[in-house]
Amino acid sequence: MSRAARWWLLSDLHMGVSDDDPRRPGRMLPEFLRREVLAASGPQQHVAFVGDTFELVGFAEDESLTRLESILARHLDAFWALEACAARGVQLHFVCGNHDVELARPSVAARLSALLSPVEPTRVRVHPWFLHVPHVLVAEHGHQHHALHRIPEVLRAAVNGTDELHLPPLAAWNAHPSRSRLSRAGAVARACLASELAERRVRELAYDELLQTESLRLALDGVAVRDLARLSRFRTVSALLATATRMVLGAAGRRVAGEEAPAAAGRFARTLEAHGSGVAWYVSGHTHRALESALEACPTRYVNTGTWCSDVRGRGPDQSDRRAFPYAVVDVARDGATSGGLRYWRPDGG
Repeated sequence: MSRAARWWLLSDLHMGVSDDDPRRPGRMLPEFLRREVLAASGPQQHVAFVGDTFELVGFAEDESLTRLESILARHLDAFWALEACAARGVQLHFVCGNHDVELARPSVAARLSALLSPVEPTRVRVHPWFLHVPHVLVAEHGHQHHALHRIPEVLRAAVNGTDELHLPPLAAWNAHPSRSRLSRAGAVARACLASELAERRVRELAYDELLQTESLRLALDGVAVRDLARLSRFRTVSALLATATRMVLGAAGRRVAGEEAPAAAGRFARTLEAHGSGVAWYVSGHTHRALESALEACPTRYVNTGTWCSDVRGRGPDQSDRRAFPYAVVDVARDGATSGGLRYWRPDGG
């Protein structure tokens, strides 16, 4: 196959201002980039981080800028490797997740681009909602289909440049762990109300205009983008039930398990197919459960890129082997055909 482009996709590194995770994702990333990306050759190379790359959630705009710089300074080897990729012409993509949704703010996205590629800032792109490569792949973090993490109006901050992001219910609970349970419960109640109101605004004309602007950037039909925006919806009752279930299972030392593609992935892929914009691959993260599978009633292949942090929830080799790191690769031939899938990288070359 004569390759026209190669995509590497990974997610959920959760790099913060400390480096205390036993799997050391901030130290593993530069090795991966040097051995897999910088050592490769090809006409078009792309590295896509499918959300939760950084720990930025819950900070105001100025604080987010400072924290982003602090994170990159803490993980200097990763910073230098990313900078080397951009200098070599590798296109870097950052899809916003629920832990780094602040990247959706234009000022924060611009700072990331300037830091990683000062000469050619356009080699670093931030995707507030999802990444779309026509007929090849879509990549979204996946939190928009999870009521506890959903932020309905993420485009309002990204397109208008305003500071209108609000914490989703679970983030509101976790934002101030030192506070009393009553205080945190009040924060969750306010977050639920804000999410309900945001869901109403997503269905108003003003937000349709933002979706139309986003459709141009995504190279997708405006009606398709509107339909995708309305695939999932926050509902307080179901969100509270989900929260209660998590708390009960957590108290018993268990998790909500699932070893198949989420229904939302199938709905997303089939919506694209219905609008004549079907893709070969749907890639997401968020669940920390690496997985590749077919999607029901759809030719699109599903890949979840798992996590590089220690909170692994799947049954793959990364569960028992801390030195196995999941990622996806998608090769695009000159005739448009694609190949690839879920892979595991080990720093020892295994």
